[in-house]
Amino acid sequence: MKKAKSSPNVSSEPAPPAVEWHTPPPPSQLSLPEGVVHVWRADLGLQAAHLRRLEQNLSAKEQARASRFRFARDRGRFIAARSLLREILALYLNTSAQRLSFGYSAYGKPFLAGAEHTPLRFNVSHSLDTMLLAIAHMREVGVDVERVSNNGVAVEEIAETVLSEPEKQALAGLGDEDKRMNFLRFWTRKEAYIKADGRGVSLPLERIDVSASEGRAAVLDESTGEWRTCTRWELRTLAAGPDYVAALAVEGQDWSLARWRWSARPSTSPTRE
Repeated sequence: MKKAKSSPNVSSEPAPPAVEWHTPPPPSQLSLPEGVVHVWRADLGLQAAHLRRLEQNLSAKEQARASRFRFARDRGRFIAARSLLREILALYLNTSAQRLSFGYSAYGKPFLAGAEHTPLRFNVSHSLDTMLLAIAHMREVGVDVERVSNNGVAVEEIAETVLSEPEKQALAGLGDEDKRMNFLRFWTRKEAYIKADGRGVSLPLERIDVSASEGRAAVLDESTGEWRTCTRWELRTLAAGPDYVAALAVEGQDWSLARWRWSARPSTSPTRE
């Protein structure tokens, strides 16, 4: 990691522009070039008939977990999220969704079990009816999506425990709505970063800063009180819809982004940037 200034540059960036996520007919198999990261967006609010088909993709443990949800809406979202994760990954691996199995790291990050030689790395996030899935070739990725809603969450109280001092300074003086939106932008970037890193919430969130505009995270060196920029990771804000805030963290800098939208007929012509 490269040494940065004692306090990162803080910015309040505008919301990302709306971007089309293409949905042409499905390919029989997907390829993933080394220098491209794919992000899929999927709707989890599916009809019962579609959910019954998707449920057949799940393992016995996943089906048992689905059965424990009290509300049908939450059960449906779980079935859709787990099954679509399987269906999309299966396209890249040229196999069936039912054949996939997953393992988890010591910090809970999922990976493809029994597939030691696959170059695929992935990460998934969902909020209410929207799911994002990031997939890369031999580079770690993290993604996070959050629904924007004024549901009484005490932003200032949460910010005190999870935001860095520069992030708190960026929120100071903002109106309630601007404060909420900027908090969610910081939070999704931070979540994407710690998920890509793989250590999750075991990392001290208040010593990670994502407020700099250049798309990098910085980590506080407590011995010197200085912030050090993490050049290993690049952060990007994603346009996930008018009611959502989302972010992506990717290992390395030499990559481009392709955005696909999943439907019954997944895309073969992603939007690249």
